[in-house]
Amino acid sequence: MVPGGRGIGRLDRLDIRLVLVLGLALLPVGLIAVVQTYRIIDLAENQFRAALVGETLSAARSERDILLREIGASRALVPIVENDLDSPDQCSSVLTDLVQRSENIAFAGVIDTDGSVFCGSEGLGASVADSPLFTSYMEDPREQVVFTPRAGVSGTTGLVIRQPLRSEDDSVFGYLALTVPVEAFDLRPPETNVAVAEDILTVNQDGEILTSFAGPDGLEDRLPRDRALPALMGPERLTFETTDQIGRERVYTVVPLLDGVAYVMGIWQPQSVWPIAATAASATIFPLLMWLASLAVAYFAVHRLVVRHIRALRRRIRAFTMTRKLIPDADDSSMPAELREVNAAFQSMTERIVRDEADQENSIHEKDVLLKEVHHRVKNNLQLIASITNMQIRKSPNVETRFILKRLQDRVMGLATIHRNLYATGALSEIGVDSLLLDLTQQLTAASHLGEDQVAVTTDIRPLTLYPDQAVPLALLLTEALTNAVKYLGRPQDGSTPWISIHLITHDDGEIELCVANSTGDPVSDSDPVAVSGLGSQLIAAFTLQLGGNDTSHDAPDRHEIRITFRPSDFSAEIA
Repeated sequence: MVPGGRGIGRLDRLDIRLVLVLGLALLPVGLIAVVQTYRIIDLAENQFRAALVGETLSAARSERDILLREIGASRALVPIVENDLDSPDQCSSVLTDLVQRSENIAFAGVIDTDGSVFCGSEGLGASVADSPLFTSYMEDPREQVVFTPRAGVSGTTGLVIRQPLRSEDDSVFGYLALTVPVEAFDLRPPETNVAVAEDILTVNQDGEILTSFAGPDGLEDRLPRDRALPALMGPERLTFETTDQIGRERVYTVVPLLDGVAYVMGIWQPQSVWPIAATAASATIFPLLMWLASLAVAYFAVHRLVVRHIRALRRRIRAFTMTRKLIPDADDSSMPAELREVNAAFQSMTERIVRDEADQENSIHEKDVLLKEVHHRVKNNLQLIASITNMQIRKSPNVETRFILKRLQDRVMGLATIHRNLYATGALSEIGVDSLLLDLTQQLTAASHLGEDQVAVTTDIRPLTLYPDQAVPLALLLTEALTNAVKYLGRPQDGSTPWISIHLITHDDGEIELCVANSTGDPVSDSDPVAVSGLGSQLIAAFTLQLGGNDTSHDAPDRHEIRITFRPSDFSAEIA
């Protein structure tokens, strides 16, 4: 089965996937037909290539016979010449006799390491030391056939067969040279039964061209562009297709005439492979067309019977998802029974979802109303407690008692303010902390009877939203910190107005910082200093721990500062 996925785009569709599955099922049958056809084609192509190799050898039969005969003669002469070197006259007599008896050899001679003709059919004592062929050969003496436009001694244009001469200690003291004139070779354009040959070349082991049937004109252009001739000279027979030096498509065959010495290369026109290409194309196109026709029929059937009904159902599902309203049932008699069952199940499911969502919305609304009512009643009760506490404060004659009750009243009013904000907020799961803290600040400063002309209160509270499990302890912490600031507020020594600073900011790394600071000096409040209980500091530490924050409060000569830092966290339900 074709796996689904988001990464294949329009291919990830039911009709396409079913067609792909059917295509995969039919593919082996078509592949078997194509493979069998290509086996026959490969066999025919191999036979054709073998025929090309045979035609290449047949076209160079004259050169092959001459080279094999004369190379064999040079090999046979080596031990005879090596034995007759003590007698130059006898050596020259043997070589002269060879030239006279052979119709294909124009010169035979022995060249010593100084480049002088030691003995030969002619030119005794002549020097070839200045010849580049002599210099290159002495650097690497071995059996070799080279082409020379004009032999140094005989003045003949042709091929020079060279055999190294070695002494008993295997050191080279010269070489035997046989010159075969070009006229000895039958260099007529080849006529073959397989293909049209553009040229037939004979090449030595170093990639140097010896003979060419087509002649020297344009010879370099006919050579392969991306193949070096020395790399092609090996024991194996090669047939390959590539372009020549000027970009024309050509077929090349390379066959060894005498391995390690001479080779023949055929250059064929590309029309020779066209019949094979035509056969291959016809063998591939017919199965491919049948396979495509089967896929087209399968696609039409799947789309007509299944896909169009599924798409109609998909449109109904999308419409229901966007509107959350019941979608009229589209009864289609052409729809298969299985899809009609799916359609009926969808209709029943949408009716249940709409009914259940309506019930859930009613239930959530009732819970929100009840929860807001709870906050409202708690706020009223706390305000009632604050009012009773205020009555008790007015009746109490003891200063310390009034101070303690006043602190209790501030804390109760802070809780009442929190519940008032919870009652007024739209989303009970999140609280706008900035508005809550501003309300607390205004309430506490007003309750402390700090006139604007007596105390400068500055606030810098940035917008911030927290879950209740952090918003409530943060509000209570501000209440305690601000109460302490009012309690310990002093007049600066420079005579300026006493001040209280409150700021709440969020740093770039997400950390939240609350800082409450006040000026120190001569106390502004007339409260009894004996009434210090230390409960506020304990509550601040407890609320800081509940926030999971750090307390970096410190005192300075001119100020007292409470600084709390913490990170916002997700809502976590309390464990009963």
